Amino acid sequence: MAEKKNAKKETTAKKTETKKTAVKTNSKKTTVKKAEPKKEVKKEVKVVDTHEIKKNKTKKECKLVTWFNSLTLEQIIIGCTIIIAILLIVLISVSTKNTKTKNGDDIVISVDGKTITANELYKELKEQGGQTVAINLIDEYILNKEYKTTDEMKKAAESTIENYKNTYGDNYESFLEYNGIKNDAALKELLIKNSKLNNVTEDYIKENLTEKEMKKYYEENIFGDIEAKHILISTELDEDATDEEKEAKDKEAKAKAEEIIKKLKNGEDFSKLAKEYSDDEGSKENNGSLGYFNTGDMVEEFEKAAYALDVNEYTTEPVKTTYGYHIIMKTGQKEKPSYKKSKDTIKEKLVETKKEEDSTISVKAMIALRKKYKMTIKDKTVKSDYNAYIKTATTTTTTTSSN
Repeated sequence: MAEKKNAKKETTAKKTETKKTAVKTNSKKTTVKKAEPKKEVKKEVKVVDTHEIKKNKTKKECKLVTWFNSLTLEQIIIGCTIIIAILLIVLISVSTKNTKTKNGDDIVISVDGKTITANELYKELKEQGGQTVAINLIDEYILNKEYKTTDEMKKAAESTIENYKNTYGDNYESFLEYNGIKNDAALKELLIKNSKLNNVTEDYIKENLTEKEMKKYYEENIFGDIEAKHILISTELDEDATDEEKEAKDKEAKAKAEEIIKKLKNGEDFSKLAKEYSDDEGSKENNGSLGYFNTGDMVEEFEKAAYALDVNEYTTEPVKTTYGYHIIMKTGQKEKPSYKKSKDTIKEKLVETKKEEDSTISVKAMIALRKKYKMTIKDKTVKSDYNAYIKTATTTTTTTSSN
């Protein structure tokens, strides 16, 4: 009985203790709620946080500026390069997702389960003129390496484009499209490339000129300056003139020139006749005088006739050119310049002559330039096509110069 009473006491004591604990716990909760007013806490936190953030931010910025200023230019460049490389790797990994076959070939086009890979496309393009594309890329590279793009080239290209626009007018865009040219910028680039190609051709010719052919040209084609005067009877008519009208004008002009020659034979003064009859407004008031000139300065027919005359001799037959009929009188002759002084002129003349005589000269010039840069073609198909092209392009029939 005593044990039962003690057990009851212990149980009662535990319950009492539990109730007290519960009361204490509730009391604690109540106390916390009263000790933490919401509004006051928020205000204090805001003040402390703003101050600390500003303080920490200033410290961080100072450290960052100090660290950045301590970097060398090389370290900055290396750092930027690493960042760019990482970005590229990420981009490539994203862009190449689902763009390769099981064999690792790049997929260019996919349709209805059928894929065209980069290798297949390359093979097809190679067979359809791959050597042309490849050689154009090579030529562009070596031309730009051999010759810098000058302001003169740019201005010449721009001037040519303006001439095209004036010539074609509203059809200018059609002209570009017909020639496979996208826009003015592409045309300008093409014209500059052609300027460089012309430089290659001229340099190639000059490098291959021999003393023997230069001296031969000197003996046969270099003369001293001559002075001459002329009387021009023009055959010029409006553009819409008929063939009959042109023929009639030609006969009339020739007959008039023959009459003037008769007057000269009868002793009349050349200068007076020039002032009276010549249609060349630029020279008639100066007695028909053209001053001194040399080969290449006048049209070929005029030049040939003038050089064949002796001093103070005139042509006894009218000389026909694109301007009309001329009566020419040679009035002066200078001594032939030395070979040494004529060398530059000879080179220029021979360059023009060879360009006219040989239509393949530019191809030969580019072949030589590619060899200079040690171009080698690894692909068998492209190499075979290139060799076939070279063989055909360099065996084109050449023209014969009239000089």
